[in-house]
Amino acid sequence: MILHRRGRTRSYPIAVLLLLLLIASALVPQFFPKNSFLLSVLILANIWAILAMSWDILSGYAGQISFGHSFFFGLGGYTTAFLSVLYGWSPILVIALGGVVAALGGLLIAAPALRLRGPYLSLMTLVAALALDRLLRLLKPEIGIPGAEGAILCIPQCLLTYNTALKYYYSLGLMILIAGALYTLARSRIGLAFEAIRDDEEAAQAAGINTAKYKTLAFAISGFVAGVSGAFYVYHIGSASPSSLLDLEHSIEVIVAAVLGGMGTIIGPIFGAYFLVLVREYLRFLGGWRFFVLFAVALLVLFFVPRGVLPELRLKLRQWLQSGSGQRRNQKV
Repeated sequence: MILHRRGRTRSYPIAVLLLLLLIASALVPQFFPKNSFLLSVLILANIWAILAMSWDILSGYAGQISFGHSFFFGLGGYTTAFLSVLYGWSPILVIALGGVVAALGGLLIAAPALRLRGPYLSLMTLVAALALDRLLRLLKPEIGIPGAEGAILCIPQCLLTYNTALKYYYSLGLMILIAGALYTLARSRIGLAFEAIRDDEEAAQAAGINTAKYKTLAFAISGFVAGVSGAFYVYHIGSASPSSLLDLEHSIEVIVAAVLGGMGTIIGPIFGAYFLVLVREYLRFLGGWRFFVLFAVALLVLFFVPRGVLPELRLKLRQWLQSGSGQRRNQKV
């Protein structure tokens, strides 16, 4: 089958905006060298952006809606924690291996997912995350470290010697690398196959697309990226526990971030993740009310911008450019 991409107008102003934001992000530690809280929040934003992009390639592009993305996040985080504590391997190696194990978890989920659709698939991903959470909570007395309350494994401080600014650059570089890879993948033949399955799986299958293969691939890719985000998160907070890695709030937040930024765009979820994390962390003074305020604001944004921030921004820029070019043509006439 020959796949053709539907016409998409390139928006150079968006590219310029992204470049300016990237430059600003790179300069943050230079302007705020002593603001460790800000840098820590931005590290979290980069991690959540990676997680949101992993959800978007599976749900926004391939149409396989996941309600339990913390399953992959937790697999990657726990794998990294175990390998770091038991063997003391290089952080780069164990983060990559965390992604690989999460990708295998994606393949495990994909097997029954091939026969499930819609709410049944979403429920299955949710149950998988809950099952892993309960399993790890049951195993805690056997592998817990005395004195490490609430944590199954604590990463030795020798593996956390990087200063906050350097860790921020690592997280930013990893986020940009993954964004570029997923954006390229989304615009390739694989991304076209994902979109065809999302739009109409029966029609895609009738047209010759191996839907089982591409759905399995989507779960593996999404699992790998989510696992990498969980692995880096473990290095950021210094521990691995069910409450930190498998909390269902993570699965909810990643969906909110992707929808706010714009599903099926890869770049949009980055905006959504930054918005969500910055608002969440800077509202800590509200205590338990901060999540109410956060989701209330998210609801307002979705009410006024239902398609997401990035698609709406693209539309407004396109309309502005078209109106500007139309006025110039009229002046020439």
